[in-house]
This record gives sequence, structure tokens and C-alpha cells, in this order.
Amino acid sequence: MNNAIGEANLNQSTPRKFSPEQALHLAIHWHQNDRVEDAEALYRKLLELNPDDPNVMNFLGLARHQRGHSEEGIAWIKKALALAPDYIDAENNLGNIYLLTGRVELAEPCFRHVIARNPDFATAYGNLGIALKDLERYQEAIEYLMKAIELEPDMPRHYQNLGNVYRHQQQYREAVAMYRKSLELAPFDPEAYLRLSRTFFIMGEIERSAEVLEQWLEYDPENPTALHMYAAYTRSNTPTRASDAYVKETFDSFAASFDVVLKRLDYQAPLLVQQALQKLEPEPNHWVILDAGCGTGLCGDLIRPLAKRLVGMDLSPKMLERAQARGIYDDLFEAELTEFCANSASAYHAITCVDTLCYFGDLTGVVQAAVKALRPDGWFVFTLEKHEADDVSSGFYLHEHGRYSHAEVYVRKALHDAGFRVHSMETATLRKERADQVAGLVVTAQSIAP
Repeated sequence: MNNAIGEANLNQSTPRKFSPEQALHLAIHWHQNDRVEDAEALYRKLLELNPDDPNVMNFLGLARHQRGHSEEGIAWIKKALALAPDYIDAENNLGNIYLLTGRVELAEPCFRHVIARNPDFATAYGNLGIALKDLERYQEAIEYLMKAIELEPDMPRHYQNLGNVYRHQQQYREAVAMYRKSLELAPFDPEAYLRLSRTFFIMGEIERSAEVLEQWLEYDPENPTALHMYAAYTRSNTPTRASDAYVKETFDSFAASFDVVLKRLDYQAPLLVQQALQKLEPEPNHWVILDAGCGTGLCGDLIRPLAKRLVGMDLSPKMLERAQARGIYDDLFEAELTEFCANSASAYHAITCVDTLCYFGDLTGVVQAAVKALRPDGWFVFTLEKHEADDVSSGFYLHEHGRYSHAEVYVRKALHDAGFRVHSMETATLRKERADQVAGLVVTAQSIAP
């Protein structure tokens, strides 16, 4: 191709001209450095010059998936494969998107096709091992991950993924060995530290779990996840709420697989909130509703028909990308919940909040802000994880999984003091966690008109 692309967004005073090859290199660089929107725009320009370039289609498909449009991403990568059937990187990417969107049965043959075309493609063996783990075919998963390690013995992620399989099988000593090997190869990998500390905690070896977190904090003293989990595991300097940085980091990393994981956990909280809201007003299509801590929009999907206007807000930009892709919100805002509500005087007829307040221990500030954001006689409908003992001294408790549970007596008092009337507070199962059901509170409260 002899065409050139003009590009001025390089902090230079005059535009530069790039060959298509240079432009693709720049787009990939942006893509790898979290400038996915900019990369996507450049991929599209490249396709205008050459509509049949499978390489660009592959990268565009990845970008669309990462921005929450997974079906469109799959379609682009399939187009690339139709033009280049032996394009094994594209087939591997297709398998990964299927894996992340919960279609493991479609991911498996993709990885097997890649291996058939290139028996030395270690990444495909590793990905197939992950897929087989999700299909609960653990022994096969171990075999393929061991093959990936044989081909790439210095790649830490293979050891970590093998550790994950062992942990699922409750072979905790083997899992620990794999996580330690991963950290030998990548001493600063947060995910390996998190999994290793969690495995020791499951084993009941709390001191060793804390030691792992202390090692993590030695090289990254301000890491929000390490700080939060250290407090949760050791009961040391327990914060009254999770930090914004912890919540953002947690959900940014969780966004791509959020819906799939929660579906496996039989997640009921969004439906419970939607049902509670509909009991208040069967057809509230004149309401302006705030979906606070909206995440990927699981609750928004359900309450959209009940709203004239639906606003979503969340701390995580990655979650908001997924929410935006649903096309259900009139506005989306990246913001902290308490501050956003405090600055939204009398803006909403109702606020829904699904499994967001479990990252708050002390509810005082957030419920006071919610009152300000509601119109007179407005409704606040939310879920919390239930603390069974009402005699907990502070009214809330930080668990080892990093979330807070709340005593019913404490919740009632916090709402009353903020200016709410409790309409209903019901105990319900929010989801499963391992084999256990997570008991929660579904709360409906009305602001008291002055």
C-alpha cells in the first residue's frame, strides 16, 4: 500500500504522515498502553485504505471486545479468519474472547485448532488448560498446562494458571508451589501475591497469608489491594470503608469477565432490587432513576423499562465501558458514590444500589448523601451482605474476601438518622460463594419530606 495517513495527536506542532505499516505499529502501541479508543479509530482508518486486511481486523476485533462490544469483536475476528484461515493468532484471540464471555465450549475447539496448526504454540496450550479447568476437566487441564510449561518454562502465567487448577481441586500445597514459582519468575506480579495469600488463608495459615501480603507491600507499599486485604486478613487497622483505589483496581481488572462469573454464582441481587422497585410503583415510567455503582449494567438492564431517564455511575472506567455498550443509560458518570450523590441535589425519584454498599463499612456518609440526591419522598433501594450477629460492636464487619457485612439494627439506625423511613428490609440470598449461599438484606427506604 502506498497510501499515507495523517496523524496530529502526537504532541507535535505539525501533523506527520505515516505509512500504513507505521500507522498499524502506532495503533498497536496505543492498544498495548490502554489507549484502546484511539487505537480503534486508527484501525478503522487503516481498513478504509485496505478493507481486506485480516491483521487489522484481528486487532479491531480485540479492541471492540475490550470496549464491551464482544459480539462485534467476534465478528471482526471471524472475518479475519475467513480471509486468512491459518491466522493462528486471530484464532487464539477468538478463543480468548469466547473464554472471557463464558462460552467455553466454543473456546476449546479454537485452541485445539491453533495447536493442530502449530504444535509449539505454548500460549494455546495454556489457554486450552484454562478452558478445560472451566469445563471441570481438571486432569486434562493439568496436562495441557504442563505442556505449556515445557514449551515456555520461563513464563510465569503458566505456573499461576496451573496453581489455579490445583486450588480448584483443593490441592493447596501444589497450588502454593506453583504460585511461588510464578513469583520467582515475576517477583512483582500482584495477581500471584493475591492468589498465594488467599490460598494460605483458605488453608487456615493466617500468619503465612499475612507474610505474603507483607512481602507484596515491601515492594509496593501503597498498593490498594494489598493494604485492604492485609487489613481484612489480620484485623489490623480495619478501614471504615474500602478505598476508592481498591474498588477501582478490583473492578477494572474484573470487568471483562464480570457478567460471566456472576452468572456462574447464580447472582440474584439485580433481580431482587428490580422487584423491590417495581413493588413501589408498577409503572414508574415518569421517574428519573440513578443506578449507583452500576457496574456493567446488570441491574440497569432490568430497571430500564421502569424509568423515564436512567443515569448510571461507577468508579471503574472499565465497568462503565461495558455499561455503555449495553446502550441502556441516558447518562453515565465515572465518580465516587458519596460525592456524586452529595452534588446531585433532589435530582432523582429513586436510587438503586446493587452490591455496592458492601464496600462501605460505615454507612453514615453515603446514606446522608443519598437523601440529598433524592426528591422529597424519593426511594433508596439497595442490597447489603447480612451480618447475622446484631451485637457486632460497630454494626459492620470486614470479611477476608474484602467486603463488609452489616447488622440489620445498624442499617435501620443509619437510615433513620439520615432522614429515611425504612419501608422494608428483607433477608434474601444474593448469590452463591463456593458451595455456600450469601445471605443479604434487600432494603427499601423512603426519604422523609421536610
